[in-house]
Amino acid sequence: MKKKRLVAVMSAAALLAGLLAGCGSSSSSSDASSANLSAGGSTQSGESAASGDAAHLTLWMPPFAGTDGQISDIDFWTEKVKPFEEENNCDISIEITPWDGYEEKYLTGTSSDDGPDVGYMYMEMFYDYINNGLLADIDSYFTDEEKQNYKYYDLGNILGGQYALPIVVGNPRVLIANMDILKQAGVDKVPTTWDELENTGKAIKEKVPDVAPLMQDWGNPHYGSLNEIYWPYFWGAGGEIVDADGNLTIDTDAGKTATEFLKKLKDEGVVPDSATSNDDTITSFQNGEAAMIYIATSNALKIDNINWDYAPIVEGPAGDKSKTMVAADSLVLFNKCQNKDLAVKLMKYLTSKDVMQDFHKRVSQQPAITLDDDYTGEDTTFDSLFADYSDNFETLPVFSNAAGMYDALFKNLQSMMQGDMEPDEVLSETTDYYNSNLK
Repeated sequence: MKKKRLVAVMSAAALLAGLLAGCGSSSSSSDASSANLSAGGSTQSGESAASGDAAHLTLWMPPFAGTDGQISDIDFWTEKVKPFEEENNCDISIEITPWDGYEEKYLTGTSSDDGPDVGYMYMEMFYDYINNGLLADIDSYFTDEEKQNYKYYDLGNILGGQYALPIVVGNPRVLIANMDILKQAGVDKVPTTWDELENTGKAIKEKVPDVAPLMQDWGNPHYGSLNEIYWPYFWGAGGEIVDADGNLTIDTDAGKTATEFLKKLKDEGVVPDSATSNDDTITSFQNGEAAMIYIATSNALKIDNINWDYAPIVEGPAGDKSKTMVAADSLVLFNKCQNKDLAVKLMKYLTSKDVMQDFHKRVSQQPAITLDDDYTGEDTTFDSLFADYSDNFETLPVFSNAAGMYDALFKNLQSMMQGDMEPDEVLSETTDYYNSNLK
């Protein structure tokens, strides 16, 4: 038996509960107002100012812009909110929160009351914030006409309330391949099944030995990499993360099949040893060092000078029911905000056609989120993907301490890829740890 690696993951639920001790969530409580002051230092976050003074809101967004000379995230959002500030006599403090440590930043901000009035959250984060009463139900702030204009409004209905306004929806993870490298290996198309993926990887390893057949970023410190390097295989085997009651169900035959397949790819060298220290598959692919990677569609469109093609779905044992991960990230309103009307108005503005069209053109190409937005993007590479494979898209479920479970699973999978755990140990120990410490 391989040496087992102890999972040392702090429970996000327990941490959040501890941080909330003595921290009120009522919007009417003066203790719940943010300590983050406006430029003039006169107004607390989310608070209506005295007549003639500007109200203040804090907005936290993640990074989307690349580093290739295009506009930065902070410059883009600062430019976009300026007319809103002028029209509504308000001051908006914007913070771009890096993905590394994203959840910890939110927890710290919540505990110190230095967090945002309006923030950006992904599905893994929602349960504990809703369960602890930190997020406001925003449904009453929207008219029926406004709700109907949002294509994905219903995705924001979580745990019985409209706690989210979807802003980035889609961005499916797909397998892309450098077709010049595949040609050298005698392969003329991107793999569309597990068998083809394995065989293509073996051919590349044999005929183009200086290139990694399938690169994965097991050296990444954040479990978000699972979206590319694990969940497509897990769902390709027919796995389900939780059941209808929120019970963890990764330790099943489907889960074992997917995890064993990943280990097999590593043992065969299709996934190289260097993957355990790699934290940037995109750079590896862009530099011609990797033949294939899983990638978000918006990031794939940023790759240039590479002759690449993609497979929408790589079918596993689940056949045409195999799925791949899509995002359903949203704007949220924190209950501590003392000017919810203004904050929701900001949320509507940020998700409006004019702002989103510019965001998709200048920062990150994504599908339109409102019916009145006719943006399709200049690149039509993925048009058929959205048209023909929507039934194969899967969002991550919302359940208790999802982030803690994902972190535990990722660490155990990393151990497996380093040769220190077996597939059945990964799933059983993650499940036991979750049920005993995190659930």
